[in-house]
Amino acid sequence: MHVRSLAFKACALLLASLVSTVALATPQALNETEMSAVRGADGSILVGVQPSSPNAQNPFASGLGAAFASSTGPVLLTPTQFATALQAVGAAPSNFADYAGQPVAQSVVDAKPVTFSFNFSDVLQTATGLPAAGSNGSAGASLGTFTLKDFDARGTVIWVWQHH
Repeated sequence: MHVRSLAFKACALLLASLVSTVALATPQALNETEMSAVRGADGSILVGVQPSSPNAQNPFASGLGAAFASSTGPVLLTPTQFATALQAVGAAPSNFADYAGQPVAQSVVDAKPVTFSFNFSDVLQTATGLPAAGSNGSAGASLGTFTLKDFDARGTVIWVWQHH
């Protein structure tokens, strides 16, 4: 059985907490024109973490993007295939209160290990969208610099589904 390092677990928890802040956005009703343009359940919208670019402004976001990249892209699973995948890891769809039997996009991370440094203000900027004092070279107090060395997320499975 593979044991994950404390740094990996901390980064996974941090990533999960950042993603959960996005889920708190207030939903808005769509009009008929907007509804007719909605797509995604058919697999026409593929969700995945994009690899970093050399021009990226936020070292934290670009580092995580590089760490959780997949060269193959996501595969659309039927509800039955998703249940089978969950069963393989000892879980069930009923473990997810917001899962309602819809198709699921599954990505498997295959990016090479990455090393990246970031200031904690980069984390705040990623989580809130607001620039923090001292980030990206601006003057201000440092919130601390962190370096993740050889962060390896290969084999991590990411499941994404549309929430109703």
